[in-house]
Order: sequence, then structure tokens, then C-alpha cells
Amino acid sequence: MDENYEYNKNNEEKHEIEINEEPKADEGMQSSGIDKNLRTFLISSVVILILLLAALIGYFIYIVNNSNSDLNFGFNSNSSSVDSSSGSESSNFSSDSSNSDASIVIDESPAEGVGMSAEEVYDKVSPTVVGVVVYDSEANIISDPKGQGSGIIISSDGYIVTNSHVIGDSKQSNVKIVLSGGEEFPGKIVGYDTKTDLAVIKAEKKDLPVATFGNSDNVRIGQWALALGNPIGLTNSLTRGTISAINRSLSSSKQHFVKYIQTDAAINPGNSGGPLLNMYGQVIGITSTKIVGNVVEGVGFAIPSNTVKSVVDDIISKGYVSGRVKLGLTGKMVSHYQSQIYNVPIGMIISEINKDSDLTANGVQVGDIITKINDSNITDLEVLYSELAKCKVGDSVKINVYRPATNRSNSSTFDVNVKLLEDKGE
Repeated sequence: MDENYEYNKNNEEKHEIEINEEPKADEGMQSSGIDKNLRTFLISSVVILILLLAALIGYFIYIVNNSNSDLNFGFNSNSSSVDSSSGSESSNFSSDSSNSDASIVIDESPAEGVGMSAEEVYDKVSPTVVGVVVYDSEANIISDPKGQGSGIIISSDGYIVTNSHVIGDSKQSNVKIVLSGGEEFPGKIVGYDTKTDLAVIKAEKKDLPVATFGNSDNVRIGQWALALGNPIGLTNSLTRGTISAINRSLSSSKQHFVKYIQTDAAINPGNSGGPLLNMYGQVIGITSTKIVGNVVEGVGFAIPSNTVKSVVDDIISKGYVSGRVKLGLTGKMVSHYQSQIYNVPIGMIISEINKDSDLTANGVQVGDIITKINDSNITDLEVLYSELAKCKVGDSVKINVYRPATNRSNSSTFDVNVKLLEDKGE
């Protein structure tokens, strides 16, 4: 047993010695293999990291380009106008007005009750009235505003209504919105309608207080009325008066589609776009100072709330007021006095013809006087607009044209058929 143990022990020791004394070549080759694998792993890792970094940079560039973020000191520059070719718009807002459910809701006034005090109306409505400050599209950090007015919040997600003339009858402006508490943020011009002097602005803001609109058909002469806005930059100013007249047409205004509410509540530059309110705190009209002179006292006008709803809802959903027609010209009425002095018939004298109208192709020119439309004498512009209101886009109307000459005997009269265009309120 001892000899065998010694023999095995000696053999194991020899075996151990032989193992320990084997050449190191395999160990070097194994180490070399490990180094090679490590290098491959590191190189692969670096390549993967570079690819990931490139992908992240590409994604960031994509996001920036597609958000069209405007870093013009908080103001959004809008370069597209509201027309039939305004397919896509550059905007730093994610909301799409064409997909919005925002609209003005008309509430009836309470059947009974004496209404609210002026203080209560102010407390209720003032948070929904904003300042609208307009800058030139090329404005920089030291630029002064080119105009300002008021606006009314009509939806909690940031839709605001104001006057078209406040934004310059254009989308080529930067707009700043100022809340009653002083908070400021940029707004985007959704659309405007010069025929009614209304415009819609969208702010990327949530949970805003919303104004309540009343039925302007229920307004009566003699009722108390309040005007709230920012006259000459004085924010949240409230004035009080009465309803002086309703369904008022203004021949001096180009807004012939509007039958105005007249009030003696003080309305001054800066009130434009602000609310005319009844004593229930409901908006019954949107004030406009563009149609009156600065020297006029106690004669203010507001666009009725029912008109505002029909126009604004269309602007939000389509970007313009749909379904209206036009002849495609600009002109003014020849008065009875001018008719007698210049020995011409009463009608509308043409001062400009649109390029897309077929009037020129039909031989009509600037200086001609349209005396009839569909055999109705144009004694005032109401006749013209009444006839156009019966038609659809693409219809043709017959107009009678008088062409004056230095010698009355050389004047001529002729009829033409004119295809009606869609009036988008520009």
C-alpha cells in the first residue's frame, strides 16, 4: 500500500510538473483571442453609439423642421393669406382649425329678473376679454406695435374673436395676446372677413375662461348696455350707455353685410373687437370704431352677436366665410346729387375690376356705371347685395351697364351676363 501510494504520488507530482512546465504558446494565443474579441466588441459598440447619436440628431432636426418653431421673441409670423390657394400654413401651433369643434353658443336671456349690476357684469366678463397687440411681420425685439385692440375668448382652447381691421385685414402680422391678468403669449391669425370686419385668432392655451353670448335679435332700443375693452391702451375699461338703435345700415362703411347695433356707451380706438354687453353679462355685439370718426361723441356701433356667430363659426371651420358671392369689382354709388350734376344715371360706378372676374372679357371697364342687376334698378347698394344674396357661386347675373362720354349723346348702354365668384371676405 505504501509503495503504491508513493508511486502514485510521484507520478502525480511529475504530472503536475509537466503541466506547469508546458510551453506558454497556447496561453498567448488565448490571450490574443481575448484581445481581438474585446477590440471587436469595443469597435462594434462605438459604431452602434455613433449610429444611435446620428439617429437622435436626425430625429431632433425632423421635429424642429416640422414644428416650424418661430424664435422671433415670442411672436408668430404668418405669411399666408386666407384664399383658395392657402393649402398648408406655416405655424408654430399644433392645433388645426379645420378639425376644431369650437363655435359660439348663443344663450337666451333669462325670462325674468332685473339683471346684474355693472360691477357683477364686469367681474363675470373681464377675464374673457383680452388685449390684441399687432406687430409688423418683420418686427424685432425693439419694434413698436403697429396697432392694438381688444378680443373676446370664445373657447377654452384658445379661440379669440376680434375685428378684422385690428389685425390690419391681413394675415401678414405678428399677434400678441394679453390676458386681463397681464399674461402674454403669441397668437395665430386663423382667418378674417373684411365684409363684416371680423377675425379669429388662435392661441396655444388651454383652460381659458369663455364669454357667454346672448341673442342679438332680442336687443331693444333703450336697454342698458356696457362696453368693455382696452381704449387707447387702458386695459379693462368699462363704459355704460343705452342701445340707441338696431339694424342700423351705414352707407359710409364697406361692411354692407352688417346691420349694426348703435349705442351711446363710450367706444374709442382700442375698444375695437371688445364686447358690447347686456345686463346679464352676455355679449350682444362686438364693438367697432373703424366706422366712426374720432370726433364723434356718443355714436358707437357693434356687430350683432348672431352675425358674429355665423361668420366666426365658418372662419374656424373653413378659414373664410363660405357660400357668399361677388361680382368681382370695387365701386361706389352715384348719388342723386352726382347724377344731376354729372348728367349720369344712378347706379354703382366701377373703380376697380378683379383679375379673376370675367367683367373685362365681357367688355366692362373702370368708369362704367352698373344701373341694373337682373332687371332691378340699383338705387342703393342694398338692392345689389339683396340680389346677390339670392344667388350661388357660379351663377350668372345680367347687369345693365352705362358707359358715360364727354358728350352725353355719345354715351352707350349695354347688357352683359357675369359669372359670380366666391366672396371670401378679403
